[in-house]
Amino acid sequence: MTTQESKANPSVDEREVCEKILMDALSGLLESIVSSGSTSAEELHTAGANYLAGDGETYRKELRDHIRQSIVQHEKELWDQTRKRPFDRMLVKRFSHLFPSEGELADHDGHLSRRILPGFFTAIEMMTGPELFEQCQLACKALVRERKEALGEDFLWRDFYNEETPNELVNDAFAVIVPHFNNFDKRSQWLLDLINSHLASPEDYAFEGASVKDWQMDDAAMQLLLNSLFSNFRENLAIPEGREAIVNRYGLKASRALEDVLAHLEG
Repeated sequence: MTTQESKANPSVDEREVCEKILMDALSGLLESIVSSGSTSAEELHTAGANYLAGDGETYRKELRDHIRQSIVQHEKELWDQTRKRPFDRMLVKRFSHLFPSEGELADHDGHLSRRILPGFFTAIEMMTGPELFEQCQLACKALVRERKEALGEDFLWRDFYNEETPNELVNDAFAVIVPHFNNFDKRSQWLLDLINSHLASPEDYAFEGASVKDWQMDDAAMQLLLNSLFSNFRENLAIPEGREAIVNRYGLKASRALEDVLAHLEG
């Protein structure tokens, strides 16, 4: 199946397509070596190099094009799913590296189940206030629309994640949230209880692994979540220019509140 056929059929397993391209390329390489009658290591190397410069380059281009098309298609699906609430994606990006891949979830293994998402969004909206939360949603949506109009199919979420402006929106929200943690232990327990009382159905994320059915947030998982949410501030407060920028943007009181939260997380 070609890249164009794959593009036309969204139900195609991308792994199978890539595997077929690689197997075709390998078969072609073996046939090239056999037909050349090569025996020594040097002759094999020469035969392989000649193949890569000819038919091998065709397979390489096909694989590269297919991977690129797969990325574009994946990003299109993300765009379709999240165009209404892109700020949610920016929030989740702070800790999405803690989500398990297929079958990886196990108890106390350093992962967070995606089941936390409903409770997490509820908590963020409650702490920021619905008006500010909606303002962040609208501002982020406008940024995405602007980038999408400018870049078209070249718009990729992975690039947007690294842009300064949407990340500042997330930081602004957390700067508003941080005073709620003046009693760190009480607020952490509140957040843990809220998330556990709003866990998504395990069937929604069954692919994470057998443990997803009984998974719940605990103190260790909460520590992982909060460390990831405030990691950007930790990095910036560790350097003089970063600290100055935070004080200038949020004020001394908020900066000290951020440092207090980070101190609790490190303790």
